[in-house]
Amino acid sequence: MSDNAAEESAPTPAQPPTEADVLADPRLRELLAGYQPWSQDSFLKSYARVLSDLHYQGEQYEASLEYLLRQHDQEAYRQLWAIQHQKLFDLECQWRAGLVAVPGARLTADFEDWHEAIAACAVIAPISPEELALFDAFLAQLTDPDDLEPDDLCHDFWRYRQYLALHEDDDADLTLTPWTDFWDMRRGTAYLRTLPDRRGELESHYEQAAYAERRRQQPEAVATPPDPRPHAPNFGPEFDTLVRELLRRFEPAVKLRQFETKQELLAYEASDINGDLEVALERLQEAGQVVIPIEAHTDWRQAVIQAGNRYYLDQLRAALPRVYEDYCQRISLGISLAPPREKRRHRKCSHFEADEPLIREGRRALGEPDDLDF
Repeated sequence: MSDNAAEESAPTPAQPPTEADVLADPRLRELLAGYQPWSQDSFLKSYARVLSDLHYQGEQYEASLEYLLRQHDQEAYRQLWAIQHQKLFDLECQWRAGLVAVPGARLTADFEDWHEAIAACAVIAPISPEELALFDAFLAQLTDPDDLEPDDLCHDFWRYRQYLALHEDDDADLTLTPWTDFWDMRRGTAYLRTLPDRRGELESHYEQAAYAERRRQQPEAVATPPDPRPHAPNFGPEFDTLVRELLRRFEPAVKLRQFETKQELLAYEASDINGDLEVALERLQEAGQVVIPIEAHTDWRQAVIQAGNRYYLDQLRAALPRVYEDYCQRISLGISLAPPREKRRHRKCSHFEADEPLIREGRRALGEPDDLDF
């Protein structure tokens, strides 16, 4: 083992050497013998400060540099899973239509659980080099990172799947993600989005039967005359209007003026261009010494935003081969794949555990077998 390796493995002292320790170290004096004596003490005092700084901040410096060099790897790894979400979506479209059997799929809720634990999903094949190349091509043609949304794929991808039963109202946006559109265009899978949702319709039928049976068994509530008065608003334009009225009537005039000032500030901060500009500047600042071209534009803010977007997307593409190599290595070594970092959502039970009792209840209400064999 080399001297450097031995020193690397040596435990870090609890405290750095003091200035007096450094000044009295004969090893250091010997190395400085070639310098004028009056300058040696000045250097050693500065060296003592360096040692103290590295003792307390050295690990943070290493972590910060690692972050700057690899800051896009984590996001690239998270976005890499969009490939698996899309493949699972393709499989789900076929399963819902009754065209394929999927091991372990009992209810549509199973797909929700698989999306939320996508790294452990065993019903789809690992990401292939061809699929990675397709995702890289998708990133290459993007101009706005917002097209990578939803930003929480594991939990929000369902919002972009065209199944009315997954939406809470009839006015829900049924737009597919830009990635799904790109995937369909390149792979010829758009027809999957038009397949019938036979399985979803059956489950909805049983759920409605369960709710109807519950209503039938409940005693009729005593009718009370409706209150014609509207609810007092808690947010939005109606809330602001009512606040203005109360301020005008019961508070000093300065309070209304301050409220209007606050509203102007909120409108300014909520401006898309201001928010995008702040994000772009942060991205460009973290680029370090890299020279990033900024194309001419009539609005300098838009020029900066476009440059920040392009740099960010280019860095994601540059990180893809690294994170994919790590992904493949884990698979070859039989190591569990690290799940993409998403917002944590704590559930008392899985989607399947939540839906199964209601669907079986509906089947019993209709005189059908108490199972999921339908």
